Amino acid sequence: MLIIKIAALVLAGGLLVLVLKKEQPAFAFLVSVCGAGAVLVLTFRQISPLLELIETLTSGTLFAGGQGIGCVLQVLGISLVAQFAADLCRESGMGAAANAVELCGRMLAMLQALPLLQSLVGSLSSFLQ
Repeated sequence: MLIIKIAALVLAGGLLVLVLKKEQPAFAFLVSVCGAGAVLVLTFRQISPLLELIETLTSGTLFAGGQGIGCVLQVLGISLVAQFAADLCRESGMGAAANAVELCGRMLAMLQALPLLQSLVGSLSSFLQ
């Protein structure tokens, strides 16, 4: 049901932006920003079950004390934030900055995953010997 509320909010905001864009571009931008903020607030209010599941997974004994799951979740978080920032840059007309943010996000994700890769290579080499 939340997606229906979000879709209705976005549809109403989009129509209002289209109506205001010709004569009041500043108000159209304000409506657009407020609509995006409202969608984010609605989404983040629903995130507590996901955070509890992540806490359960990382505190367990899965993947060497949760290190593997924690690493994968950190890489996922980096990729989501980088994609969000890049999309904002593209919407603002800053394509070069968007590409730079995406590249930075990829590099940070690879750096964050290095301990997991080292652990995997160590396990593989000990298995082969």
